[in-house]
Amino acid sequence: MTDEQKGYLQALSDVRSWHRWEISQSLGGARTMEAHESAVAWLDLLIATKKQHASEDEAER
Repeated sequence: MTDEQKGYLQALSDVRSWHRWEISQSLGGARTMEAHESAVAWLDLLIATKKQHASEDEAER
């Protein structure tokens, strides 16, 4: 995995962590929690996809 790919994945992970923190700080706002949970799920999928692409790129080299 290149440094650029690692940096991009770290940035995505940081955003995901922020959303998880926001969920833990939510005081019962169902819509707010749902929005953050959806964002976390989307980021999990995006991170997994990016990791898979990075692995495929490595295999091609």
